[in-house]
Amino acid sequence: MNDQIANLFHQYKDIPSSLIGHEVLRTQLLPDLLGKETDTILYIMGKNLARYYPCHTIDEIETFFTTMGWGHITLEKEKKNEYHFSLKGEWTSKRLSYDPPYSYKLEAGFLAEQLSLLKDKQAECAYEADKQNQSVNFEVVT
Repeated sequence: MNDQIANLFHQYKDIPSSLIGHEVLRTQLLPDLLGKETDTILYIMGKNLARYYPCHTIDEIETFFTTMGWGHITLEKEKKNEYHFSLKGEWTSKRLSYDPPYSYKLEAGFLAEQLSLLKDKQAECAYEADKQNQSVNFEVVT
């Protein structure tokens, strides 16, 4: 096996082989294809995905995240126009160790559009990776 393939397998050694293709697509191929527009396009793709598969409750959003293999997301706090979610789980922990860092813009766009649909208001979402707590925190503002 050549060094490049050995490095690829080593980088994703803790990921089941059925998921490696997805990880390579998200972390290497899309950024290579999209360049500096990667985050913007992933965010738009997340919004589009939410329009294709609208969730009618926060519980459905949580189920969708888990089923898609994005991790376990929980609504931690809700204010008048703010929603704070926390994404955790085995895959989240692994993705937080990637170099370059894993982009959660797809998930952020998905959350923004789902809350926009649920609340019938425009919404935007930002996220922050928290390596210490092995989580990603999303803030959706409507």
